[in-house]
Amino acid sequence: MVLPVKDTGMNPFRLVFVIVAGCCLLRPEPLPAQEAPPGWGKPFSADMVMTTAKGLNFTQKMYSDSGKMRTEVSMNGRQMVTIVRPDLQKLYQVSVDQKMVMETAYDPNKSKSPMAAVSGTHGKFELIGPDTAEGVACTKYKVTSDLSNKVSFLWVDAASKAPVKMAAEDGSFTMLWKNYKAGPQDAALFEPPAGYQVISGPGMPGGAGGGGQ
Repeated sequence: MVLPVKDTGMNPFRLVFVIVAGCCLLRPEPLPAQEAPPGWGKPFSADMVMTTAKGLNFTQKMYSDSGKMRTEVSMNGRQMVTIVRPDLQKLYQVSVDQKMVMETAYDPNKSKSPMAAVSGTHGKFELIGPDTAEGVACTKYKVTSDLSNKVSFLWVDAASKAPVKMAAEDGSFTMLWKNYKAGPQDAALFEPPAGYQVISGPGMPGGAGGGGQ
């Protein structure tokens, strides 16, 4: 299922960058043990509802397992899939309509995105205490980035331990988890589709050249 993006007039390639930044924010790799939310970093699927201070609103389907991520979104009538593979240091941007894959190098530690900067993998969790988000009784956490010292807040369902909401302290974005389902994900979700043309992007051998697969 590919979920739609509200048209904001943003260049589609810029929009893909924003989506990838959201993925970086949610990378499910081991976090500092102290104060990290129970169950954080476990495999899951969910519909992620993102709102930015600049008026961008979109919903993306996300699958996450063992550091690997996949997001699906529809923008301007085009279906786009982004696959993040930290284990391979690769990022795949898949155009379903064109049956094409752009393969680029991926290094989360070099990301300059403000959203990636508050990634839990580069930050410290501090327990704040009981709170309510989206009408749900939650436990609230403060997340401080090790890369930029930017602060965000995370709300986790007190009963189910599922994430509910994340928001930047500076108001730059909010993110909601909908239809959250914990559990292992199909490994095929994190591979480029068979039969698609693969083009090498920045940071990959061949540069902007292409090759078939």
